[in-house]
Amino acid sequence: MVEEGTWPTLIERGDGGDRAFVDAMLRLHWGREGSDHHALTALRVALLAAAARVHEGLRLRIAGGELRGAALRALFDAQAVDARDHFVEEVLGIAYPPLDEAVPEPELVTYCPSGYDEIVHAFEVTRLAPGERFLDIGSGAGKSVLLATLLHGAVGFGIERDADVFELSRVAATELAADACFTHDDARTAPLVPADVVFMYVPFTGTTLASVMTRLLAAPPRFLCASPLDLARYPSLEAVGEPRSWLQVYARR
Repeated sequence: MVEEGTWPTLIERGDGGDRAFVDAMLRLHWGREGSDHHALTALRVALLAAAARVHEGLRLRIAGGELRGAALRALFDAQAVDARDHFVEEVLGIAYPPLDEAVPEPELVTYCPSGYDEIVHAFEVTRLAPGERFLDIGSGAGKSVLLATLLHGAVGFGIERDADVFELSRVAATELAADACFTHDDARTAPLVPADVVFMYVPFTGTTLASVMTRLLAAPPRFLCASPLDLARYPSLEAVGEPRSWLQVYARR
């Protein structure tokens, strides 16, 4: 077992796997009675700084427009599968959300970032093209929206009700000069931006999901990327492409 006293060394001298390990330990200790939240928060700040240093060159190339599209996709695809998501999130600047997570309301799902593999699969099935409008409902730290803009030149929109993870997405879009607009609002009631492709990684369940779906399908997108839906309830949609993990792409009939 790696001792707590070695965490600063892992942050400063370790690799992405070491930083991911420390992040997991911080989250584990955060919820324990008597934990030192001040010290844990300081270690999270150190994680953010270390990741920013490691990826500074890549991030400058992305922000300057030099490293985007197929070249950026090739870089991400070249990472080991078990480390890829963390690498992508560090490069995007969204790997370390705040330690203090709010308990979700009924029928809302706690923050959990979508996997890179599922996101790029959605792009491939929908053939997301430059200039198309991509909307993520419950966008979290903005991973899918940032990738849509940086890999495909889409115009990205995200809506997220959690102020802390929303702020991560806003800062990331600014620092990477991504064509992405994030809104801090509640998708249960907020206007939904018309889009060609809508991405929705299980932000709601039950009657809340049904209500959002009714609003969304009043002016349906060409494609909806979501967890499996009961098509008997949504006859205006049809499944297209192969499912990938939790994700199924639906096309407008």
